[in-house]
Amino acid sequence: MIRLIGILLAAAALAAGGATLSGADFVSGAASPANAFTAASDFNTVAVSIMDPGTPLRGTNTLQAIATSERGIDHVTFQSAPAGTTTWTDACTATTSPYTCDFDTAGVADGSRDLRAVAVDQAGYQRSAGVSARLIDNTLPTGTLSDPGILTGTESLTATGADAGSGLATLAISYRPAGGSWTTLCSGATTPRTCSLNTAPLADGAYELRSTATDVAGNVRDTVLTRTVDNTAPTGSVDATSPVRGTITLGMTADDGAGSGVKQVTGRFRASGTTTWTTVCVDTAAPYECVGVDTTAAPDGLYEVQALVEDNAGFTTTSATATIRIDNTAPATATLTDPGTPMTATETLSGGASDAGSGIASWTVQYKPSAGSTWTDACSDTATPFGSCAWNTTSVADGLYDLRAVATDAAGNQTTSTTVASRRVDNTAPTVSLTNPGAVLTGTVSLAASASDTGGVSSVAFERSVAGANTWVSICTDNATPFTCSFATSALADGFYDLRALATDAAGNQSTSVVAGVRLENNTPTGTDVQTGNGGSATGLLEAGDWIRFTWSEPLAPASILTGWAGASQAIRVTVTNSANNDRMDFTTTGGTRLNLVNSATTLQLRANFVTAATTFDATMVQSGTSITVTLGAKLSGTTAAAGTGTMTWQPSASAKDLSNKAVSTTTVTETGAADKDF
Repeated sequence: MIRLIGILLAAAALAAGGATLSGADFVSGAASPANAFTAASDFNTVAVSIMDPGTPLRGTNTLQAIATSERGIDHVTFQSAPAGTTTWTDACTATTSPYTCDFDTAGVADGSRDLRAVAVDQAGYQRSAGVSARLIDNTLPTGTLSDPGILTGTESLTATGADAGSGLATLAISYRPAGGSWTTLCSGATTPRTCSLNTAPLADGAYELRSTATDVAGNVRDTVLTRTVDNTAPTGSVDATSPVRGTITLGMTADDGAGSGVKQVTGRFRASGTTTWTTVCVDTAAPYECVGVDTTAAPDGLYEVQALVEDNAGFTTTSATATIRIDNTAPATATLTDPGTPMTATETLSGGASDAGSGIASWTVQYKPSAGSTWTDACSDTATPFGSCAWNTTSVADGLYDLRAVATDAAGNQTTSTTVASRRVDNTAPTVSLTNPGAVLTGTVSLAASASDTGGVSSVAFERSVAGANTWVSICTDNATPFTCSFATSALADGFYDLRALATDAAGNQSTSVVAGVRLENNTPTGTDVQTGNGGSATGLLEAGDWIRFTWSEPLAPASILTGWAGASQAIRVTVTNSANNDRMDFTTTGGTRLNLVNSATTLQLRANFVTAATTFDATMVQSGTSITVTLGAKLSGTTAAAGTGTMTWQPSASAKDLSNKAVSTTTVTETGAADKDF
């Protein structure tokens, strides 16, 4: 109490002396922190004002306030309450100047609300400032759009709109191609609203129509309808299949493009040269057709048919007229000439047919076993003058058959000829077997074959062909058993040949027996080339990986090079003998037995200086076709040197043999190609 009296006296003294008051408001002890008043700083110095956010409000709005205090502002809280009440609800809080925050109006009910900003300083003092009766409106207006149905010509569109909150601001009607850009037809603040859409300039297809109601708060209600613009008549056609007979299905096509779609298709016909159309059917769903039309109810002759197409917008199109022929009368004649007997291979059958209506479409010969009852087509003629076709009798078993001709007109009517009975088919070839004369033939060889046939074998021809070529040349022919032939092989080039026996029976049927891949060998094999290759790191220097390849005119028997060898990779030894600028090379087994690659130890002349002393290498040899390749391995002894260019010579071994056991010629072979560094 004493402290309070002192403060009041000091204030009075200041006033009496003409001093200016601090302007701080006095607050009761109940509102003062800790209820202690010890200095002027204990008074509330908070000042606050709120900026008017306007009305109406929707969505999220930024609230702003200005607040100061001698002690510093701690925070400003923005609140709202139903207008005229004190039921305040926090909207958002700002802690730094400028004091702004977002007020999400969706969190409160639509209607009139008071807003205020409550500023609190660091000492806990607070003041508030507010604005009253600001309308919250987050509710979309209502709207409708009349349904015009299919759009054609100029259409009237009507829309309505209403809003119970902030009120209707605008009502607009617009359109666009489906998925395109909107075009506004009319807009204004009154409701209802009506405007016209001229669809004539628009392409047929789907369009979206929209009414847009916008309230004062900015809430928007779109009402969208998707409808079809159709200002184009449909298209259509009628199936022109002709001629027809019996009960048919009349096919039609119809299409309305991007329009309203086909509503129905009417099929109709009339006799050619008349004017009265008769409706055949009306079909409302694709595929459009008139099913079960009985052509026998009308006389044979020419008729016109057409389709009348109507779409859902009321447009109609009459298709082009097609002309068809009704023909329910069978051909006048069908004949078959007796082919005789027996029949073999492909038989040409003949006869004839005639028709006064739609004309003959095919003349077909049919057959059945003479003891059977089921007819099968043998062959057919579909081109004028109709009466000839080829029957492959090998498609049926040998035996007796009945034949007949069936004439079919273009409408499908048929007439059958008189049956030609009991004609025999005989296509069984004789059996034949050519005796294998051996894998390698030389000189003159006797060929033999066995052959038999129930009707008797008339001849066996012996023939030859280059292996795999299947081009056969006669050797000789024998007409009586035993069937033999003398074959002079020396008249032909060496090589592989196929041999066959061709047996022919009394009916002309033939069969063959082939012995393939027989080798004719009448010439001496020769060496044709010797070549080397560098498989190491230096050219002209003998080292591991280098190779030498011998080539003959034909494949050799590998066992003639080394007993027991079959041509696969084989370990050997290679010895190079120094001989000034013409070193020699020889080949042995690892045990020292000479191989039959060169005629003697001196007959492979390298024509260059590769070693300074006798040098030996491990090596391998392998056969491929007409060549044998030797590849050097590790050096076992001796000294090598870099050699210059040279052209090797090689005398093949006379002990080497070809596949027919003929010895190889020892004629010297010179390395082909330009002189170069070997190895």
